[in-house]
Amino acid sequence: MAKSAAALDIPESSDRAVPEIDPARMTLQHAGQVWSEYLVRVPADFVADHLKSPSVWRKAQAGSRNALRKLDRVTVIAFDESWIAEAIVASADSKGAVLARPRITSIPVRFDKLFEDDQYRVAWNGHGYVVERKADGHAMTQPTANPELATRLLVNMYPARVGR
Repeated sequence: MAKSAAALDIPESSDRAVPEIDPARMTLQHAGQVWSEYLVRVPADFVADHLKSPSVWRKAQAGSRNALRKLDRVTVIAFDESWIAEAIVASADSKGAVLARPRITSIPVRFDKLFEDDQYRVAWNGHGYVVERKADGHAMTQPTANPELATRLLVNMYPARVGR
């Protein structure tokens, strides 16, 4: 005899909140005569399975300049860049968008470790590389384009040694 999901204390998929995609995190790659191509960076709590829900696009579809249309191409990148999804919009309205069979590709983790010392570490924050204080995770610098620049900013946070 099968037990229900509630009896096993397993949350149903409709019970969990699906994060919505911020239209500010959508970038127009190319606008053609028939379709457009977008690059989208999703929030940290977003998983690839959320792409099945049309409601994740609600904010983007509600009067945004980046509202998706049928046949648009969408490339979705995970917050931590662990996966990437490529899809075509099957249908779209003001409440959401349906993606036609997103193709999800896992991206391997970094082989080279980002720089860190006793107090600070270089970390990816979704917008770029920042220097983060280890004690509380506070970002000490503005996002930079690459980890080398963030490492330089970390080194510059310490006072320079005076020669003898």
